[in-house]
Formats: sequence, C-alpha cells, structure tokens
Amino acid sequence: MLNYDFRTYIAEGTEFYGMSIKNLDALEYHEKKSPFPGSLLAFLDLDTEALAPLLKKISDELWSLTLTQDKRFAQEALSELAELEERHIYFSHLRLDWTWRIGQALALGNFSENLLKRSALLRMAENLKQMQEQIRELFANVLDMDRDQRPVMRKMADYYLRDGESAFRFRAYPLSFELLPSGDFAEVLVPETVYDIIDYHVRECVKREVRMRVCKNCGRYFAVTGHGGVEYCDRVCDKKGRTCREVGAIMAWTKRRGEDDIFKAYRREYKKRFAWIKAGKIEPSAFYAWGEEARRKKDACEAGVISEEEFLEWLGKSGE
Repeated sequence: MLNYDFRTYIAEGTEFYGMSIKNLDALEYHEKKSPFPGSLLAFLDLDTEALAPLLKKISDELWSLTLTQDKRFAQEALSELAELEERHIYFSHLRLDWTWRIGQALALGNFSENLLKRSALLRMAENLKQMQEQIRELFANVLDMDRDQRPVMRKMADYYLRDGESAFRFRAYPLSFELLPSGDFAEVLVPETVYDIIDYHVRECVKREVRMRVCKNCGRYFAVTGHGGVEYCDRVCDKKGRTCREVGAIMAWTKRRGEDDIFKAYRREYKKRFAWIKAGKIEPSAFYAWGEEARRKKDACEAGVISEEEFLEWLGKSGE
C-alpha cells in the first residue's frame, strides 16, 4: 500500500519540495526546486476558473468509483490529478494525497466522504480564487515598495485592522526545525493541504519583507530582489518569447531615441528662428510666441499625445 511524505522549506532563496513515496518495498524520492517566491507569484497568475472543470471531472470520477468500485475510474482520476500537477508545483502535494486516499479506499473498501472528500475538490477553484484576490490585496497594502514606506509590520497591522474578515487569514500548520541536506537548519513545513503551502509562502514573504512591485509592462506583481530601480518582471509576455524586462528595455531605448530626435529637431528650428531676429526676418514677440507653442508641441510628442511625424510636420509648416 502506498504511503508518502511531503515536505517543503526555503533555503538560500530557493524553495525545496521533497516527496518520498513508498509503495510496497520500493522507496522513491523526488525533489523539485523553485526560486523564492516564484511559485507564489506563479500561483497568482494561475487561471483558477480554468481549473474548475478539471476538478469537477476528478470529483465525478471519484463519485463513479464510489458507486461502482471499478478501478478504471480510479485510474482516470489519478491521470487527471497528474494533469493538475502540471499546472502548478503546489498541486504535487494534492496529487500525492489523493493517490494515497484512492489507494486506501480500494484497499479497505471505504468510499466514504471522510476519505474521498469530493466536496473539497468542488470548492477548491473558488477557494483558490479568493486566496489570489486576498494575496494581491495584501501585497498592495503591505509589501508594495512604491506605495507606503512605513515598516512592514506596521502596515500589516493596519491592513488587518482595516480589512478585518476579508483580509488574508493565516492558518495553523505543522512546522518542524530540521537539519537539511545542505548542513543548515531551517523550518520545514509538512502540509496537510495545498492551502498550507500557499499560506507558508505568503507568511515567509511578510516575515522576510520581500519587496513587491507592479510590472510596468504586464501590470502584475514581481519580487524586487536586487536594486530598487528594476521596473519590469521576467515573465514571458509575447509570442516571440520575450520577457517584460526585455520589452521594457526596447521601449525605453525607443523612447530615448525618439526624444533625442525630437529635441534635436526642436533645437534646430529654435536656433534658426533666433537667428532670424538678428536678421530682422521676425519680430521678437513672434519668436517667443512660436517658442511657447513649439515647447508645448514637443512635450506632447514626448508624452505620446502626438506622433513624431506630426510634430516634425508642424515644425516644418510653422516656418512657412
């Protein structure tokens, strides 16, 4: 009969997920890693509404297993749980836990709701969506480095006082303090549910005061681990496989180049008209009026209100 042990911890900026699986006399160990807090940010990007049909399908298979005790339905449910695991690393625990539950049900002939908690699966997509919304709100009020410069724990207290029951609620879960394979000690989580893992990573973000910022390209939160000037995340954002940071660099270069060309054209026309004053071709009052209008047009062009072509066309016609 299958037994498993699932543990996760964070060490030196990396999340570790260790899975020991014992089936009869065979013992397997698998380990997955992810940069902290990458899995939590990936969870916020997860389309929970798209999970609902898959979770319902698993629940339906379990109900068919309960009614018929046909192992075919067990295999189909396990296959769909493996598909769910591919969606996010957090579901590795869910797959192991349900593999154990289904094995227990078949071995003991016990298909009760206490063991095969179908209702928990049906509620999961909605619960995860609510947690996503609460975590984003927590980031905005507590960890967003651009919104409030007060101490994190002061902001945390104010967030709880203000939002009350709608705030992200931390859970009680089992933690141990263990010697790691690296030779260091760390707190190790032995989760009972996927919610425990999410809670653990949110808590660690607050405890470690991880700085969060909204990406200027995709509008999603990312962790600022280096210097505070980074404005774009490393998510892939287009069909060419470019990241927001790469696209941001291209946009900044294009903007700088455009602004240089705009300024050069403006200065060239300014100097030409200033020389006209000395040559008596234009009155000073007309020159100053032109200068005011030219500056407004230049600012509008640099702000993207009008295009560079429109600005250059106006410059050319203004001298006619």
